[in-house]
Amino acid sequence: MTVRAPSAIWQEDSAVLHVVLSGDDGRRPTRTVSLSLLCWVNLDSAGEVCGVDVHDLPPELTDAISNYTGDDIIGRTLVNDGWLWIPLSGNSTQRRHTGVADIDLVLDEEGLAALAVRFERKPH
Repeated sequence: MTVRAPSAIWQEDSAVLHVVLSGDDGRRPTRTVSLSLLCWVNLDSAGEVCGVDVHDLPPELTDAISNYTGDDIIGRTLVNDGWLWIPLSGNSTQRRHTGVADIDLVLDEEGLAALAVRFERKPH
């Protein structure tokens, strides 16, 4: 069983984020939930994703996503009052991309396995 570190790919030009959380390779998705919610993609000084916040998750999702309570929080899900925070590095946030986004949350038997965030692009 191989445990992988969390990965995040942020595409600035299209305002799309893909995150795969840590876990073993044997985990299999059980369902995907799609919502439009307020989201923050937190970026460090090098423009790398250091965290993602999703606001106003409905109770049926906060109940399905485990709230991690240990010390090693990188790549873990922290849930409080409908607010999901996923720290992806120990780096400090230097800027944020914020707004309402279409979010796909991929769940498995252990909780949140991955998510995709697509912000609406405003016409120029």
